[in-house]
Amino acid sequence: MSRALSGLGVSPGIAIGEPVVHETRPISTLRITIPPEKVDAEIERFRHAVAATVDHIQENRDRASQQMGEEYAAIFEAHQLIASDPSFTGPVEKVIREQEVNAGWAIDQVLEKLIAKFEALPDEYLADRKLDVLDVATQILHALQGLHLGQLEQLDRPVILVADDLPPSAAVQLPLDKMLGFALEMGGPTSHTTIIARSLGIPVIVGARGSCEEAKRSRRIALDAFEGKIVFDPNPAELSEYKSRQREYHEQQATLLQMRHVPTVTRDGRSIQLLANIDLSNELGHAMDWNVAGVGLYRSEFLYMKMSPALPTEKDHIEVYREMVSKMAPHPVTIRTFDLGGRKLAREIIGEGSEANPVLGLRGIRLCFSKPDFFRAQLRALLLTAGEFPVGRLKIMFPLISGIEEVRVARLLVREISAELRAVGHEIPDGIPLGAMVEVPSSAIMARELAREVDFISIGTNDLIQYTLAVDRSNNLVADLYRPTNPAVLRLIAEVIAAGEAENTDVSMCGEMAADPLMVPVLVGLGLRSFSMNPQAVPVVRALIRQLSFREAGQIARQAAKFVTARDVEEYLLERLAFLLAKTKIQV
Repeated sequence: MSRALSGLGVSPGIAIGEPVVHETRPISTLRITIPPEKVDAEIERFRHAVAATVDHIQENRDRASQQMGEEYAAIFEAHQLIASDPSFTGPVEKVIREQEVNAGWAIDQVLEKLIAKFEALPDEYLADRKLDVLDVATQILHALQGLHLGQLEQLDRPVILVADDLPPSAAVQLPLDKMLGFALEMGGPTSHTTIIARSLGIPVIVGARGSCEEAKRSRRIALDAFEGKIVFDPNPAELSEYKSRQREYHEQQATLLQMRHVPTVTRDGRSIQLLANIDLSNELGHAMDWNVAGVGLYRSEFLYMKMSPALPTEKDHIEVYREMVSKMAPHPVTIRTFDLGGRKLAREIIGEGSEANPVLGLRGIRLCFSKPDFFRAQLRALLLTAGEFPVGRLKIMFPLISGIEEVRVARLLVREISAELRAVGHEIPDGIPLGAMVEVPSSAIMARELAREVDFISIGTNDLIQYTLAVDRSNNLVADLYRPTNPAVLRLIAEVIAAGEAENTDVSMCGEMAADPLMVPVLVGLGLRSFSMNPQAVPVVRALIRQLSFREAGQIARQAAKFVTARDVEEYLLERLAFLLAKTKIQV
């Protein structure tokens, strides 16, 4: 008998297939009594899990040693010692034997005591070693339950991944060509995992509580990301309906693909530029399929996540950048320097410890400045790559700029590194475009002054919305408050676009708002001429723009500006969007 759960569809499409469950939440450690005759077998199962974990850590250690040196590899040696330390494994086996319980429960009991001892230490550095113990214990628990994400790399068939959560650092390790769809209990429309999936045309539903448990006892599921519905073990009638709708959607995509070469102009002749947001290099093909005018945002931090736990070398950077610029010729590629930190933590760079409020902490350009060796290595690679192509083909953009001083420091670093490279014989041209991300209210308010300091500006609405409205976009408890239609957000965006026009500085938008059909008429009406988005969104946005006149879009923007609540703006724009979609006959 079929069962259904509802969530929020955040990447369009319909997927039908076998579910594979991956749980990233802390492993459940229910107490299970083990019959006396099976205690030895349970201890042996624990030892196998420990051995598998030690082998897995060794693989990471070898990679780190080869690419970064022995000093960094020592981190993994410490983890190996913890995993095989008799002072940890001995008490676990003792609990299993004496209490006749499962290994997971025994690990939990021993771990609780160990963590308490670490937290009682007066030395903060030593106290923070509890994170290493937790990390190793979690790996052993995963090994006990066979949940190593890396095992998915051996998949020989397409599946639908069902998970409680899927951080971007895990998503980039997946064989994405085998992913028919994602059903996630956590996440949101602007989470980075959602953004990756949307770029690759993978249907995604988030917020589907209980989907992991349902999927564990299901042989097949149908995932409808248009309606936000997951059907477990669909009956023949349901299966037939979803297959039919899936065919219709694919036919619609094929029709749109045939229109990819039509110009993106309004009915009254205003030209609009559509660019691609790229996280992974294999998205370039999708971007080129949709005939974009370049890459408006390459999130270079995903190179770090993809290679974790190793760090990319200067050569790794250059290879990726050179490939992107070459493939997108003659169009430009904008590469954002790494925007790690916040929710995109990378222990390889940030180190141990944690921040009470990471979204307001060491991230973006702040992290770049605090880790000058990593930042300079990336800037060297960017400048060396730029020197291989005509000026303007590679553009450098700095993330999370909150003040003019940060831009000036970044520009100074670029000048210094350029001079160093020229001194040893490299041809580094003058005039490589340098830009800034407007993601916080302070930079939006200072947009006029910022526009005088940089060659271009890109509005990052994913963060601009959350910082303007004081809403953590990853927090499900306040997700309903994250609204791009909020009048305060629209006013800030209008000011940035106007500042760019006044200073003759190019302004683009690379947040998810640029791909939102509801917002396209307003943005065109505000004067935005450059939209950067996930490649799969390009055909819908192009079709909508071709149905608009600039005059009509201006009227829509002016009317939207009169409202004082997000709901009023949404209701008005939904009415206008329904009219436009009726003419384009597109399902969104």
